[in-house]
Amino acid sequence: MKEYSFKSSKQLKLGCSLLYWWSTINLFLSSLILLSVVTGLANSPLLSMVFEKEEVEQLSFVTIKALNCLTILYNSYAVAMSIMVWFVVKNALLAKQRWAFWALAISIAIAEVFAFVASSPLQHTRWQVNMVLSLLYILGMTLSGIALTKQKTEQSP
Repeated sequence: MKEYSFKSSKQLKLGCSLLYWWSTINLFLSSLILLSVVTGLANSPLLSMVFEKEEVEQLSFVTIKALNCLTILYNSYAVAMSIMVWFVVKNALLAKQRWAFWALAISIAIAEVFAFVASSPLQHTRWQVNMVLSLLYILGMTLSGIALTKQKTEQSP
């Protein structure tokens, strides 16, 4: 029984590590985009994803600012979610609190599904990033879920 418990603990730690990586990558990319747009060093990456350089030059100032505003809004939420995921994983999931598993499973799933939905009209231009993040999420949640399930069955009489 002790060996089984050790395996589930290792699985939980690995699952949490993968979720940390999901959070870290998401935080890094969103922060980079957010800082570049807020400081005026760059416009929204959406402009280069949707339009050719010549088309961007023909866009009105208001259109560019609107896309920049949407980019700031989205990425500020992505930064906040990444930080929250990190804290929930560190303080609750590692402590084997089941509510943390379900909160992460639902909230990250919504973000991941709609990342693909949002990029579909753009021919999935950033599919590589979406796939890496989705893979980290799926593996992290699967390993964590298995570990929590094993822990529950070990405690059953």
